[in-house]
Amino acid sequence: MAQQIENFKLRCGNVDLRGQRWGCKNPKKTVLIMHGAGTSSSKGFYNLQTYLRSHNYDSITFDFLGHGDTGGKLQNSSLERRTEQALAVVHKFNLHTDLNIIGFSMGAHNALHIAAQASATRLGLAIPAVYSEKAEKVKFGPSFTSCIRRHRSWEDSTCFSIIENFKGKLLIISAEKDTVIPAEIPCKLIERARNCLNAEHHCIRHAGHDLGTHFSKHPQSRHLTLNSILRWLA
Repeated sequence: MAQQIENFKLRCGNVDLRGQRWGCKNPKKTVLIMHGAGTSSSKGFYNLQTYLRSHNYDSITFDFLGHGDTGGKLQNSSLERRTEQALAVVHKFNLHTDLNIIGFSMGAHNALHIAAQASATRLGLAIPAVYSEKAEKVKFGPSFTSCIRRHRSWEDSTCFSIIENFKGKLLIISAEKDTVIPAEIPCKLIERARNCLNAEHHCIRHAGHDLGTHFSKHPQSRHLTLNSILRWLA
């Protein structure tokens, strides 16, 4: 199977986003994968991209402003700006006709907002964070932290109305012992996804929010999760 990794740089506003496209000859589909907050970056998707390529799927990853190879100041970004950055990648690779997107943690919030602005065929939400509408434009830092730490602030998230209008194929991946994402969020998302073509909720038993650490200790758990992603793409 012919394989290649293409490094790319994309100007978005005053930011040069950096990412990679893992390609193969005659791919079945292309998947856009988005990382979360904190110290996360696209480098965490090596195993996922290797698995996808072995099954003849292209994948695209990139680092949001303030992360990984893109670098820059995280305080210059926000939820809204992250969505804008991801949409710039969608436009660059002309993914509109068959948009398959999976976001991890904060990336799931962005994936939902992208699905509201660009018609997504498949939507994957892994260990999904959703945030209050009040937090959308707030720059990352103390003000953002204060906004999202308000008790049950996530309940008024527009993500729940977005998921109601999604008509494609949905995969939600949650972690049984996640202490970062309330267990109600993935359950409420799957409950509200009444109009989607198909929905699967894959709960990773005994896992916390740090899936990489869990998978390194439990390879079978990784295998089962990767299989759920493969079913979602099929």
